[in-house]
Amino acid sequence: MPWNNVVDVLLFAALSQGALWWALDLGTHKGRLVFLTCVAGALNVSAVLQTKPWHVIAIYGVLMGILLSALRSESVRQKTAQSTTTTPRT
Repeated sequence: MPWNNVVDVLLFAALSQGALWWALDLGTHKGRLVFLTCVAGALNVSAVLQTKPWHVIAIYGVLMGILLSALRSESVRQKTAQSTTTTPRT
């Protein structure tokens, strides 16, 4: 079972790296959201495979839900911004 701890440490390190990128405003907003969503998904899958308590899985699921919602909003915002800049005004 020590590999479970290694996986958790690596995933939490990736999550903290994403938070650091967010704090330092590195990369694009959508890129940071995609990275953090993937890490949260990996944390959730890891928790399920390791048979963690249900509340831990629920917390990771809520985090992933928040990130997916933010990613969807950012995608809609970018599409709206592109459509308003590409259409000629009359």
